[in-house]
Amino acid sequence: MRTLSFLFWTVCSVGLGIWLATVPVGGRTPWEHARHAWAESGLSLPSLAMLRGASKAAPAQGRPAPNIAERHTDQERDALNRLIAHRAEK
Repeated sequence: MRTLSFLFWTVCSVGLGIWLATVPVGGRTPWEHARHAWAESGLSLPSLAMLRGASKAAPAQGRPAPNIAERHTDQERDALNRLIAHRAEK
């Protein structure tokens, strides 16, 4: 019975995905409606920019793009080394 239930919900999920991607509602597919609503909201996720193949996400609302390269001070490195040494002793 669990297998039949699993297969039923899998088929329903795949069918819903196909419907979202192909059936036009109001001139656009539900997926296009969702993408348009997301674009109008002004929210941005770096992972979405990376999925689109953009090398760097555009700065949002006049703020500079975050520096992806991490730079640590000597104090931060020493603190991290102390934490690692403390865990290695246990």
